[in-house]
Amino acid sequence: MNALKTLTRVLLGFSAVIILLLTAGIASAQTDSTPKKRLKSAATVEGSIGGEAHDSYIIRARKNQTLKVHISWAGGGDKKAQFVISKSDDFFAGDVLEGGSETYDGKTQTRKIPATGDYYIYVTAHPTAKYTLKVRVK
Repeated sequence: MNALKTLTRVLLGFSAVIILLLTAGIASAQTDSTPKKRLKSAATVEGSIGGEAHDSYIIRARKNQTLKVHISWAGGGDKKAQFVISKSDDFFAGDVLEGGSETYDGKTQTRKIPATGDYYIYVTAHPTAKYTLKVRVK
């Protein structure tokens, strides 16, 4: 009976290790493969997005410049588009640019650029939306 208990513990421990390894593999496999469209100031782009997808844009800005982004979308009801500004080229990194101001319920954001480089704008919508994104660097 002791041998059966020991074997059961070993198998449960082994199963737990396998589950942890598989879970870690799945989590690390999530990378941002969405193509990024390079923008030049001042830019206006239109798109359609929804579900778990996102559109990605990239713009270069110099330290102390101001980045202003505005989004609008067609339709009403439960449709909503939104965006985040990030320093990361990976949507899943969650590296959102802080500071600045937001107006109109987050539809417009103005951020002072902390360092020269590329900045990423990620657009999402729920459930779907046709959107217009306006981007300006001054």
